[in-house]
Amino acid sequence: MNKKYATICARELFEDNQNHSHQLPIFQTSSFEPGSMERAVDLFSGKEEGYVYTRYGNPTIDAVQNKLALLEGLGSSEDCFCILTSSGMSAISTLIQAVLEPGKAILIHPSLYGGTLEYMLHILPGSGHEVIQVDFNDGDGLKKVLAERSQEIGMIYFETPTNPGLEIIDVSTVCELAKKAGIPAAVDNTFCTSFLQQPLSLGADYVVYSTTKFINGHGNSTGGAILGKKGDPNEKPIWKNMKLLGTCIGPFEAWLINQGLKTLPLRMEKHCNNALKIARYLESKNTLVNRVNYPGLKDNPGHRTAGRQMNLPGSMLSFELDADLKKCLEFCDALHFSKAPTLGDTDTLLLHPASSSHINVDPEIRLKSGITDGLIRLSVGIEDAEDLISDLESAFAAIS
Repeated sequence: MNKKYATICARELFEDNQNHSHQLPIFQTSSFEPGSMERAVDLFSGKEEGYVYTRYGNPTIDAVQNKLALLEGLGSSEDCFCILTSSGMSAISTLIQAVLEPGKAILIHPSLYGGTLEYMLHILPGSGHEVIQVDFNDGDGLKKVLAERSQEIGMIYFETPTNPGLEIIDVSTVCELAKKAGIPAAVDNTFCTSFLQQPLSLGADYVVYSTTKFINGHGNSTGGAILGKKGDPNEKPIWKNMKLLGTCIGPFEAWLINQGLKTLPLRMEKHCNNALKIARYLESKNTLVNRVNYPGLKDNPGHRTAGRQMNLPGSMLSFELDADLKKCLEFCDALHFSKAPTLGDTDTLLLHPASSSHINVDPEIRLKSGITDGLIRLSVGIEDAEDLISDLESAFAAIS
């Protein structure tokens, strides 16, 4: 299928040969009737392909997985696989449990989503995995760790842009070093989606998403996705882990993801255009704002790298108020943006990381990642940018 990204998003790939449904049907069933005991044996043994139980597979889920895999593969010459899961965190944990060999360490960039970092630091060590942290933007430091400890490391994992500091990691450089060391690399691409960035085409082995965010885009579905290249030796182990751990997604959640995908390109372009306007506005408030983290700004440290690997600079940004915790929370309360602890919805969402997403991360570790009490993260929505700026202006006036 030689179709463009937006065309694949907008159209249904599922073919309903029985009823000729124009839209993807929801197969809201826990199991499937085999028809005969002989066929049941063939299905369970794998002799015949088909559906037996939704935790193993479901037509609605498969249709959405196929669409996501097709979109991800547009940036490379290889076919991709996709496994949908119940949440972004289940995608991360399912992938790591399948790929990270017993006793092996995982190498991470220290700036990660708070839930991911908490999982890495508090769950993985209990399973015998060391978590090694190194700044992936420090090329010499990264090379040194890989040279000294490559035999101990079983996986490299990072986000770009990072959450919530919006650091940009050079995917090609990190993945090239990973391949030389013989270590698989996984990238959390939630902030970008495959519309803005395609890590597999840049050398990554695996991509994970919280589909809850931009891919669904409407705040009404929780899900996750794991993607890689067809033929990868871990494709079946990842699926088996999903099946046996029970981290599968439900058909209705998958259907909602499909609904969101139809407008993904339109939404992302508007998100990004608005975010650049908001970032420039915040940059102009230099007496009240210490810094603005947004790769679309020319003086941002990751601006050039983002320009090489991202189609647009994204809709996520963060900024640090020149204020203490009390004043910062007052500013947040003065804003009429949603305070929901998520991102990627159609409306603008505000998050104060130190008191929410990263509250269970050690303060010293938070500060190393630039998460101060004055840091605020915005997921810029698709509203009119003038309304958003007016709201910010009122909040600044309230604390001045």
